[in-house]
Amino acid sequence: MKTVKYIVAMLAGVAAVSCVKEAGKELPAPGADGLITIKAALPDSDPEVKAGAHIGFSWYWGEGDKIAVTGSSDTEVYTIKEGFTPKYAEFTGRPVKGDSFTIQYPATAATAEWTGQTQVGNGSYDHLKYAAQLSGVDEYLSFAFKPEWAAAHGGAIKQTGVMKMIIALPDTVTAVSNISISAEDAIFFKGNGDTMVKKLELAVTDGAPAADHSFTAWFTTSWNDVTVPAGTTLTVSVKTKGETIEKDVTFTEESVLMGGMVNNFIIDATGWVILTDRYAAGKGTAEKPWVIVTPEQMLYMAEDLVAGECRYFKLGADIDMTGIDWVQMNPVSPFDKQIDFNGAGHTISNLSCSNTEKDYTSFFGVLYGKCYDVNFVNAKIVTNKKGTGILGGYGGTTDKPCEVTNVHVQGTINSETGNNVGGLFGTGREATISHCSADVVINCAGQAVGGIIGADAGLGATITDCWSAGTITSSASIVGGIVGDLVAEGSAVKNCFSTATITTQYLFGGIVGRAVAGQKSTPANCTGRDPKCHVEYCIAWNPELKSSNTDNNEHYSSGTVIGATAVKNFLVGCVRKADMNFVDCPGNAAAGTYVPFDQEDSNPDTPMACGAGQYAFAYHGKAAGASETLSQVAQRIGWSADVWDFSGDTPKLK
Repeated sequence: MKTVKYIVAMLAGVAAVSCVKEAGKELPAPGADGLITIKAALPDSDPEVKAGAHIGFSWYWGEGDKIAVTGSSDTEVYTIKEGFTPKYAEFTGRPVKGDSFTIQYPATAATAEWTGQTQVGNGSYDHLKYAAQLSGVDEYLSFAFKPEWAAAHGGAIKQTGVMKMIIALPDTVTAVSNISISAEDAIFFKGNGDTMVKKLELAVTDGAPAADHSFTAWFTTSWNDVTVPAGTTLTVSVKTKGETIEKDVTFTEESVLMGGMVNNFIIDATGWVILTDRYAAGKGTAEKPWVIVTPEQMLYMAEDLVAGECRYFKLGADIDMTGIDWVQMNPVSPFDKQIDFNGAGHTISNLSCSNTEKDYTSFFGVLYGKCYDVNFVNAKIVTNKKGTGILGGYGGTTDKPCEVTNVHVQGTINSETGNNVGGLFGTGREATISHCSADVVINCAGQAVGGIIGADAGLGATITDCWSAGTITSSASIVGGIVGDLVAEGSAVKNCFSTATITTQYLFGGIVGRAVAGQKSTPANCTGRDPKCHVEYCIAWNPELKSSNTDNNEHYSSGTVIGATAVKNFLVGCVRKADMNFVDCPGNAAAGTYVPFDQEDSNPDTPMACGAGQYAFAYHGKAAGASETLSQVAQRIGWSADVWDFSGDTPKLK
């Protein structure tokens, strides 16, 4: 059996070898040794044929080649004679009888298996093997291994295929020793027989990537066509020096690995993962996330994040972080280590993070990606830097959004000096937060503090169907039960409630502290700006909102729903607790013009009605009925029973 000599297109335009059996023609008389001579041809190459995803290939005769011919009752093996050319050869053997024949090259082709293949060097195909079978043909004295000849003689042809993989490798790969492609089901033929396997494998020697970090691998494949169903995921594995990297490729459409063709696969450089035994299972991919079941495995996450790519993690058990001083995972610009963190309903307890060498003290640092279905219980965050939350200092950042769903945090945050502090995030920048809660004790010396996020920024934040509880204390200002400071145009807080007790100097609100596009709450800013922020159908159920200010001056306003707002914001359907203990700063209280009052909905076309004081730009919504429960209010203003459970006095997320 000889190797493939060169790869060419062979789809059309190849002339047939003229060799037609005459009706009733007798076989040639055997020689004195009982042998006859048969003639065999290989197709000429035709490089002008245009090739698509699959191309054909050509091969050549070699010394020692043998062909098997099966007739009606017997099989004979024919040996190549001297004087052959690359495309034409004569073989000698004993004659067989019959009207229909199977011709096979090499003689053992039907049982050939393509295991143990070894490629020497990058792009070499000297190791490829060819096998073919003409079946049901009416002639064997002179024949050609080509589809046209088989069809003209009433039969069919099978030919081994080739898989060509052009693999773009990570820059760190300097040598390749083994390449395999595998699937969860047995979809590959082991050889030309009927046995199916899950993996094709190729050993490589002298396997150095090219200058562009690419490697071209060639596999001999079965002469049987293989159908690869849509949705099938193939795993490409490459063994390098000291490690194995893998990548999953999913077929969006049904494909066929064709016999007799060169089947091209192009594997790009993204999505490679290093196989590791650090985790309980998985590969860090969307289909097979790394599964975490111990605190020690949690510590590996930061090391396995990759700049410019997304890594996937999933909790397989509740995790107790007692005794571990956690270091935030993604705290360094450009914050391009994307993560998908699936809590799978589990709880992370006793998270403690007091790292002050890096910014954004928290679990993630900066969350670029997704976090969902996880609970944090008894978390403790201590910092002297800005941008702090239990989940992250930032939820998203420029062009690197984050999405947080069904995440619930409980714990304490102590921020000695920094601004932008929140139960989930210090800052929400390109953040979408839904179905989340924060039951937190926050003590902060800075401003922009909120139960869910301290402030928004950039393209802003959208917070829907969330709640907060606990106590929030700031010795500065701009504090809200859900958001401290709404800065970005278009940010939205919808269908949220807070039962948090708030104490700060001024600019505090049960839902939002300030919503004036990050500007001072002066009459000019409040009436002149149009940040298009939305605070809609929120419920300020805070038992107490209290100023810690002690002087008698009039200060920026505070309110039961929003402390100070641009009057052109979208303020719709919000409700305040009827018996809330609202304690304004002494100067405002003495002025007598900052008392909460019912206000109609407002938007840029119908601006909010203001109070009479110098800084009276608070939004108080409307008071709940004296006997209404929080659940009753939520139902009255249209919250979804698909999202919330209203069976108790306080709604619960489902």
